[in-house]
Amino acid sequence: MDERIDKKNLTLEEALERIQTAPPLRKVKAFLDQTDLSADLKALLYDVAKITVKVGEVIVAVGRRVLQIAMTLVHKFPHSTLGLIVATILSTILSVITAGAGPTVLGIVVAFQKLMYLLGIGAGVVEDIRQNAMKEAMDRVAVEFGVLGPTIQE
Repeated sequence: MDERIDKKNLTLEEALERIQTAPPLRKVKAFLDQTDLSADLKALLYDVAKITVKVGEVIVAVGRRVLQIAMTLVHKFPHSTLGLIVATILSTILSVITAGAGPTVLGIVVAFQKLMYLLGIGAGVVEDIRQNAMKEAMDRVAVEFGVLGPTIQE
C-alpha cells in the first residue's frame, strides 16, 4: 500500500490484482493466533477474513484485504491508535469510578464516554491528517475498492 495510485490509470484488472495480494487465510489465522486478542475477537476477525465477493468470473478476497489494510493503518497511524487507546482507558476508569451511581449519573457517564471516544479518535486523526499520511492512505483505499463499484460515464 505504499505506492501511489492514480485513479484515472487504475483498471478493474489492476484493482483486482491489488486486492488479491492479501495474505492467504492460513497466514491470517497464524497472525491472529499470535496476538493477545480474545478468542472471540480472533474468531470474528477470521470470519471477516473469509469474506469474498464474485466480480465477473473472479472471486475477490475482500475480507483478507480489509484486514491487511487495517493492520497496515495501525502501524502507519500511531496517533489515531493512541487516541483510541487513551479514550478507552479513560472510559474504563470512569466506568469503575461511577459503577454504583444512579441512572441519571450513568446516562451522563455514557454520553461523556462517547464524547471521549470522539475526541480521542478525532485528535489522533487530526494529527495523522496534519502529517498528510491518513489522506494519502484513504485515497489509495478508495481507488482500490472504488473500481469495483458502479461508475458514471463522462
